[in-house]
Amino acid sequence: MTLPINGTRDDLIWLAGLTEGEATFDAHRGRYPRIRVQMTDRDTVERVAHLLGTSVRLSLRQAPSSPTWNAELSGDRAADIMAALLPFMGSRRSQRIAEILAAPAYHKGHDRKTLPGPPITSIAA
Repeated sequence: MTLPINGTRDDLIWLAGLTEGEATFDAHRGRYPRIRVQMTDRDTVERVAHLLGTSVRLSLRQAPSSPTWNAELSGDRAADIMAALLPFMGSRRSQRIAEILAAPAYHKGHDRKTLPGPPITSIAA
């Protein structure tokens, strides 16, 4: 099985655990699936960037805030990684990823007929 990340299945599971609590999943410009991670731990963000195949960016804020490190990926590769992460994510993140991947704006020009990953059901309150 070919993975959409620069790593192993264990790396994918690690990435799922980290992104469950530390990532933002959204649609850049309302259309392109995007994964963003921002933390003060440079080594962790560097590992995420390596797995995503992207670079690390530094954001400086006025004191007393700490500098933050960012890794971001958007487009088809981000969509492929989101689909691979989906089985390992909790219900709230799974729902968000499913919404992004199912959005009509993203499907323009794509031949995806179905949503990847397990079916999503609502959780009774």
